[in-house]
Amino acid sequence: GFQMNLVNILSAIIGSAVLERYPNLKISFGESGIGWIPYALDRMDFEWEDRFRDLGLTMKPSDYWRRQCKATFQFDRIGTQMIHEMGAETLMWASDYPHTDGVWPESSKYIEEQFGHLPADVVRKITCENAGKFYGLI
Repeated sequence: GFQMNLVNILSAIIGSAVLERYPNLKISFGESGIGWIPYALDRMDFEWEDRFRDLGLTMKPSDYWRRQCKATFQFDRIGTQMIHEMGAETLMWASDYPHTDGVWPESSKYIEEQFGHLPADVVRKITCENAGKFYGLI
């Protein structure tokens, strides 16, 4: 259930034009899962196009997501089928090591199960490059 609260947080951040005013601000939704994101972005885009153009946003809400937001997840069967809706560049896979509810030490199994249908360059982005760039490590 906490993911539904994240929809409220994301819509408040975008709807109040925080990301518009601070285009270099980067936000990460940690341990949030990702299945909720496509619905939230689609709904926000629809409402923005239909009724909320007066919010002072120069882009669709989903464009702010792609420009400034990331989300981490361990295992999300629904979300990994909708990566194209969020943008692979916005996702960061995490094992949640050393927490007992994480997927380590079976990380390889979970990576293959979730990402086996994706090209290797996309898997590399999600499992390594995106986090490295977000945290300034690469």
